[in-house]
Amino acid sequence: MKYGFALLRLALTGPGLPAAELTFTRGLNVIAGPSDTGKSFVLQCIDYALGGGNAPKEIPEAERYTTVILEIESNHDKRVYTFERSLRGGDVRLSTQGADDRILAAKHQGGKEDTVSKFLLDLSGLGAKKVRTNQQGTTRPLSFRDIARLVLIDEETVIKETSPVLSGQVIHKTVESGVFRLLLTGTDDSSVIAKEDAKVAKARQEGKAELLAGLLKKAREELADVGEVGTIVDERDRLTRLEAALQAATAERDAEQANASPVEAKRKAAWKQLRKVDSRLNVLEELQKRFGLLQEQYASDLRRLEAIAEAGSRLEQLKEERCPICGAVAEHHDNSHRAEPLAQADVSQACQAEAAKTNALLHDLQTTRESTAAEVEQLTAERDTRQAEFDAVDGELKALLSQRVDVASKKVDEIRARRDACKKAVDVLRRLQELEALLAEANTRQKREPAEGPATAVSTGQAESFSKEVEWLLRAWRYPPNIDRVTFSETDQDLVISGRTRKTHGKGVRAIYRAAFNLALLRHCVREERPFPNLVLIDSPLIVYEKPDDGEAEFPQDVKRYFWESVRTSFLDAQVIILENRRQLPDDGIDGANVVLFTGNDQGRRGFIPQAGGAA
Repeated sequence: MKYGFALLRLALTGPGLPAAELTFTRGLNVIAGPSDTGKSFVLQCIDYALGGGNAPKEIPEAERYTTVILEIESNHDKRVYTFERSLRGGDVRLSTQGADDRILAAKHQGGKEDTVSKFLLDLSGLGAKKVRTNQQGTTRPLSFRDIARLVLIDEETVIKETSPVLSGQVIHKTVESGVFRLLLTGTDDSSVIAKEDAKVAKARQEGKAELLAGLLKKAREELADVGEVGTIVDERDRLTRLEAALQAATAERDAEQANASPVEAKRKAAWKQLRKVDSRLNVLEELQKRFGLLQEQYASDLRRLEAIAEAGSRLEQLKEERCPICGAVAEHHDNSHRAEPLAQADVSQACQAEAAKTNALLHDLQTTRESTAAEVEQLTAERDTRQAEFDAVDGELKALLSQRVDVASKKVDEIRARRDACKKAVDVLRRLQELEALLAEANTRQKREPAEGPATAVSTGQAESFSKEVEWLLRAWRYPPNIDRVTFSETDQDLVISGRTRKTHGKGVRAIYRAAFNLALLRHCVREERPFPNLVLIDSPLIVYEKPDDGEAEFPQDVKRYFWESVRTSFLDAQVIILENRRQLPDDGIDGANVVLFTGNDQGRRGFIPQAGGAA
């Protein structure tokens, strides 16, 4: 089997106390005994170990016990898991062979992995499912507590008039119907597209209207700044005309500019020639400045050479007296180390030769300066001519532009300005139109619609296959005699058997039908391979024989025989646990079932807890 799990062992432990223990098998398990032997306490312990919020009720026999232990076996891989939880509350310890112990939160927490609920849902194939919580389509992760009420049915629930699907609390109706539909069809509410909360939608709509009103006011002020405007249709027509006029004026300006192109080309050529002459003049003027500096340098060199020649002749005429360094007289000077002094004639000759070279360079420089000056004079005259030519062409172009092109350009600018103003008016009018429509929509109350996705209530058609399973079981139990047809009421979310709703019967018949409902759901999920825990525990389904309502005293006695035989043979691959009074078991027992008998006395097993007394 792909989904679910089976209970293997339930135990209560406490320091120095013998364990209160029950073992279970797959198929039918029956725990039978008189009242006050702990049958209902067993259901409470199982529910508590599986993450139930309420601890088992306090009974004297169990007051020294501290821990409840529940072993389960996965249907998928036959792995055994042990849940251990203190009877005083708290979380659950999960252990399994070959893995470290884990602490699981007893309370379901959406999105959390380490919870009892998530662990059991994963075993049941329901770990990733979501259920719808309201008509707006808000969803939340499925909890095992949503499933537990269809798996663990206590002695009070089994006789209730309310639908087995619904708890009777209006706020949970959508979730409970969605869970039942999920189990029947295998389809959850993950695809539901949620609608916005009514209060949030109203606040958002009011805020939207306020924002739009502010934008509308600003747009009207902007339109007033534009000036006098007509309707949006009139302004669009005017804009079309202005676009055409602008296109024609632009073409006229371009034609005038084309007519001015030859003059512009002539002006450009004149400007190029003028710049060429200016450039050459600038170069020559800079050369003349540098030639002047070079001429001054040559003159300085000639004066220096003349001074050297004159100084040499003067030195020759001086008498040699005492040494300026040591003060010795001339006859005591040692001149052996001195080179032979140059003669004055040699110095004078060298200066004259150097001066001759410098004069030659100076003559060449003066010739070059005269040539350059002549070229400068020529270029200056040419520049004046080029400038006059440029000024004439420039004046011709300016006259042409001012007379024709500038007029055409001004016309284009004027039409473009009018076009832009009209375009702005059209844009503002369009925004006004849109904002007024949006504001009208925002001020209109929106009709509340249900969220997109599957309907919340289970329909008769969706429950057709399930209804047939219920009918099959009731026919196997031979009740009611001459059964007609079983259907599912979409309005009541409950069974209609032979045209009569379940809630209209006495509590004994309601218990029989409630057992058929939950067992049929188990059978349906097994046969259709739907995700489900694939076990059901029912407390006192045959109460009709113990405490019948008025009109139920003559209830057929053979129904319970057919009941036990059918349940024994129909759920071999799943697990069914029935808690019932000993008197409702067949006298010859139930072959092939795991039957545990509580006697309520010292003859056999007294009850669940190995002490005198017990609890029902």
